[in-house]
Amino acid sequence: MTKINDILLKEIIKIQKFIKDFNLGKFKIVDSNGNIYSKKNNFLYKYLLNQSRLINQTPYHSLFIDWLIESERIFPNSSELLLQKLCNLFLKNRSDVKNDFIKRRANKEDLYKTLSKFVDKEAIDLFSTIIPIIGPDVLINLDLTANNKIQIKKETFTKFEKIMCHEELSNILFSMDNLKSQRDIIFVAIDGFLERDTDLQHAYIESQQNQNKVIVVVCRGTNIPCVQNIKRNILYTKCPVLVYECPFTNEDPSKFDDLCRCLGVESVKIEDGNPTIIQVKNKLKLLQNIILTSSSIEFYYDKEDLIKEIDQLLIEKEEFKEYLKFRKKRIKSKKVDILIPKNKKSVLNDVKTILFVYNSISKYGIIESNNEIFPAQLLDVTEKFANEFYNKLMQISTIICFKDNKESENSRYGKEK
Repeated sequence: MTKINDILLKEIIKIQKFIKDFNLGKFKIVDSNGNIYSKKNNFLYKYLLNQSRLINQTPYHSLFIDWLIESERIFPNSSELLLQKLCNLFLKNRSDVKNDFIKRRANKEDLYKTLSKFVDKEAIDLFSTIIPIIGPDVLINLDLTANNKIQIKKETFTKFEKIMCHEELSNILFSMDNLKSQRDIIFVAIDGFLERDTDLQHAYIESQQNQNKVIVVVCRGTNIPCVQNIKRNILYTKCPVLVYECPFTNEDPSKFDDLCRCLGVESVKIEDGNPTIIQVKNKLKLLQNIILTSSSIEFYYDKEDLIKEIDQLLIEKEEFKEYLKFRKKRIKSKKVDILIPKNKKSVLNDVKTILFVYNSISKYGIIESNNEIFPAQLLDVTEKFANEFYNKLMQISTIICFKDNKESENSRYGKEK
């Protein structure tokens, strides 16, 4: 009977050969659009495809897959280096595995040299084009387009997050297939609790006069009976209503007021004493091109008055510096849309990898090891996983071998009897 250690050793030798063939470019993936994926990426996917061809998979197969997927989750395209380190631990003495390294910050040359390990030149060239455009603290949106050319669009936007649409009403616009909606809306801000659905009577009338536009109510909170009545009214009036709850919190006390000011909306004040239904009539507003999700409201804001106020507060209120910076960034954020043709889907995936590696290098730096440059986070992850996986495999092998030897001895004694 073949010992499990021999099986493991054969598995390691096969993996080492696979890594060599992978780096020689012997494995290619071509999708339905004709995209050819380079030898520098998709290591795990190619490894899985190669393993799926084997009928007699070893007992270690599922263990390898689990560890590789976990490694890829933390650092994309790390599975190749993880397996190479694991092979070194099995096929060499631990003393032969050199751990000498120098950790430092990366310069531009280091960055592009590192990126070339992960992606193709086309994606790196695109990244070189967008780097001067995006700048720091920019939201990057990657998507496919039916156009034939890569498009780069930069714009500023205002986005208020963690304003939750009431779950009983969110399915009016949002689903798994439709997470975002851009439209003109009837907007009502209530600085207090929405207690009665009848307070929205004039909002319903305004919506019906404007082709049943969506009514968006932002309030401090509401109650279940009110929401249930709103749902019934939707069936009767055909006017969709979304209620967003924005309670006061010490962590973000200015969120509600900043939202109203940016939208140019006067909020309904419950404590004023004037009937809420009348205040709603006088203060509702028709807004255009508002982007809604189930947890955020986004729009274009081009005024500077609130920004100037915050800048003045930054001078006067040093103790609130971080929160004031957060408010300013929320009001004036930058976004870059990168639209890539559908027949270049591999480029889109490469750019995603580039952005991850770029952020990792910026945060953790790089490591020079054995005359090669690696992202520091990549070496930390693979070094840790390789040693943990090696020890786990050795423990499993020892237990199985011990059990196997014990069964052989029992069988031999049985024969002697």
